[in-house]
Amino acid sequence: MPRTLTLRLSEAAYEAVKRYAEADHTSMNAWVESLLDTEDMRRRCAAHAAWVTANPAVSQAALAFTDANQQSLAAAGLPHVALPGE
Repeated sequence: MPRTLTLRLSEAAYEAVKRYAEADHTSMNAWVESLLDTEDMRRRCAAHAAWVTANPAVSQAALAFTDANQQSLAAAGLPHVALPGE
């Protein structure tokens, strides 16, 4: 269910948002939503990086799976990412 969020901006901030939105040829609401989406993705990526750093065994397992998968694709003659030495 959509939720409404009301932001109170200073006059200077409001004018800045308005300028940026106009420069992007979009509405102020869409521009702010895009900004919030970008910040959300940045935070999610940072949390994922912290988790991966704290769990190196998971990273190693994922890399091993990737290598095996790429080798299987190459052996089958299917498109794949070139492996070292290919």
